[in-house]
Order: sequence, then structure tokens, then C-alpha cells
Amino acid sequence: MSMEQWPSITAVLRVMAGWFLLGIGLLDLAVEVDGGLSGAYLVFHAMIAMGGVLLLLRRRPSPGPAGYALAAALVAVAIVATLVPHSAGCCMEAYPGRHGYPFPFLGVGGGLHVDPLYLAADLIFWSCAALLAVVALAGVERVLPERRTPVDLSRYNAYAEPSPRGENVGGLT
Repeated sequence: MSMEQWPSITAVLRVMAGWFLLGIGLLDLAVEVDGGLSGAYLVFHAMIAMGGVLLLLRRRPSPGPAGYALAAALVAVAIVATLVPHSAGCCMEAYPGRHGYPFPFLGVGGGLHVDPLYLAADLIFWSCAALLAVVALAGVERVLPERRTPVDLSRYNAYAEPSPRGENVGGLT
């Protein structure tokens, strides 16, 4: 496999993940309309569908390295921050102390228990939230004024006559 194929492979994986997330998010929202939506369920699947849409954008704005670092930090901080409050969520009824959002994935009381499926769902949710933050940061960066210092290039002229001493003119040979 040549190195030229890698950008197309990542594009295909991005599009596949985008359609998967959009499909799951919209399908679950459509199925649950009959049964009445709970707040956490609605937020979860709306964020999943939005993450799918963002992955499917053809010209996705991308921020600088600081934006990506901030997005990764958002996922880590969100997972840790949602462990603090006690949750009365849907899952893990066998454990009196449940923690995590939108789905409780950590059970305490009667032993420590981590549910890997709910943890994966929460990681996907917060990753979609971080993707939304990355796109918002890229939009903000686009409207900010240029941060580079302007450089005076007037003394460099590619069409100038060579100097009488035969020296290099403006760095050109």
C-alpha cells in the first residue's frame, strides 16, 4: 500500500463513521418519539447525529494544534467531571452509587464496577461534543485578525537589474 492512499483511507473512514453516527442518532430519535423522550436520551442522540453531520461536512474547518489539544482536554475533563455527581440515570440499578453522563458507567457501593458499553457510549458522546467544539474554535479562529507580524518585503525585487558589482540581488541568483 503506497503512502498516497492513506489520505483517501482516512477520508473513507471519516465518511463511514459520519454516516454511522448520523444514522444511529436519527434512527434512535425516530424510534423513541413514540415512547416519549427522556432528557438525557434526547441530548445523547442529538449529539450523536450532530457529530455524524460534522464528520460528513465536505470542507470541515480545522483549527490549529491548540484547538485539537483543547478538544482532547474537553473529552478527558468531561468524563472526569461527570463522575463527581451521583446519577439517578437509567442504568446499573444494582449499584446504589452511579456516576457518569449521559449514561452512568461507574457503579460504587457494593464494589466498584465499570460498564464498558456505557463507558464507550459516553466516550462517543463527549467525542462528538469535542468535535463540535473543534468546529466552533475553527470558526472563531477564522474571524480573528491575523496574528503574524507583517514583514517588509519591498527591498526584495525579483525583476531588479543586477548590481554593477555582480553580487546577488535580494537573495536571488
